[in-house]
Amino acid sequence: MTLQTLAVSFALAFLTESLVEYLFGAVADHVPAVDKFRWLLMYIAAAVGVGLALFYRLDLIAVIAQASGGVLDLSAPTPVGMILSGLAIGRGANYLNQFVSTYLKPRMVAVSSTWTGGSR
Repeated sequence: MTLQTLAVSFALAFLTESLVEYLFGAVADHVPAVDKFRWLLMYIAAAVGVGLALFYRLDLIAVIAQASGGVLDLSAPTPVGMILSGLAIGRGANYLNQFVSTYLKPRMVAVSSTWTGGSR
């Protein structure tokens, strides 16, 4: 479940970042009166990210808790986790990549090194 959730998270982050820039950033590029409101793009992206995380019930905190061996008992997504995940999605794919590299990659490497199954 962890890899599928991360794949969906990266896809949503990429799409959020790309589409907000395409739909709203392009307006600021071509309409000089709107350019002074370019700072609002990060809040639009955050709102879109939270909306998507709530819609898809995406909770990266629960994923981390499950991957860490059950440090927290989060068997289902929580509203706070979904909002925090949405904010991470709204920040974009690069931010989400830093998040995964910092918090999940060491644990995923440790889990995969203990795998004793046959080769594919």
